Amino acid sequence: MFADDTKIFLPIHDANSHQIIQNDIHSLTDWAKKWQLRFNASKCKTLHLGNRNPRHTYRMEDQNGCEIPLESTDLEKDLGVNIDPSLTFSSHIEGQVNKANRIIGLIRRSYEHLDGDSFRRLFTALIRPHLEYCNVAWAPRLEKDKKLIEGVLRRGTKLIPGLKDLSYEERLEKLKLPSMAFRRARGDVIEAYKYTHGLYKTDQILELDTDKTRRGHSYKLKKRHCKTATRSNFFSYRVVNEWNSLSEDVVSAPSLNAFKSRIDRLWSDHVYKIKLPSPLPHAKTKDLIPKWEPAENSLQATA
Repeated sequence: MFADDTKIFLPIHDANSHQIIQNDIHSLTDWAKKWQLRFNASKCKTLHLGNRNPRHTYRMEDQNGCEIPLESTDLEKDLGVNIDPSLTFSSHIEGQVNKANRIIGLIRRSYEHLDGDSFRRLFTALIRPHLEYCNVAWAPRLEKDKKLIEGVLRRGTKLIPGLKDLSYEERLEKLKLPSMAFRRARGDVIEAYKYTHGLYKTDQILELDTDKTRRGHSYKLKKRHCKTATRSNFFSYRVVNEWNSLSEDVVSAPSLNAFKSRIDRLWSDHVYKIKLPSPLPHAKTKDLIPKWEPAENSLQATA
């Protein structure tokens, strides 16, 4: 339950699993009646995930005391993220890209002359947040979705006079704007750092590899097997190879800002690239640790 948003979810393992959900719906209804906070059954929906889901119909008591079947949906928004049964998030990505492109169009119509510094400020403040909000959860798996996201920045950088004839990656380097692909890869390992260093007070979704006979750093993650491409794109799966490839000096950084500083040095050759191998090759430099860096972890650290 979050504010006025209530959800029930359960993996369907057998024929009786759906009855557990139905019983929970009844329990919630009884609780709501007791506290005079009735649910609007006509607005409650069911989202079935997975190809083997039997797609049971669930029922809920409406405000007249009659049980009605809950509507089944193929798209539902959860805390600002559109979730579809396939978990590709293509619909969500398309919506966010459309929002970002509308702002690009507004900027084009509002500025007679737009220099690089102004565009960089506008993009990072007004446009990029639409393309990055909660993207650890909905990171694109399909190539077409990756191109859609990158296309926003590609289109925006063409607004700068004198840059149109340069390649996309050259425009990014001139403007000192990292590619969206690089930002996602960087964001993943930053989240992994937060989990492995206890900055999140929540259940662990990343499991440390306790096998000391294997090579790697002291925060190495356990690699789990998965059977589908969709699951392999979940954060807890896709980040493992990238995180495990990092050196001890990087993952043991004393603070979040220190980790960001070290990862930026390590990946300095890939900041403006749109095609990134996994794991990312490291820059040929030993200067990962500067003379000064913050020593305390804080979630308020800058991105």
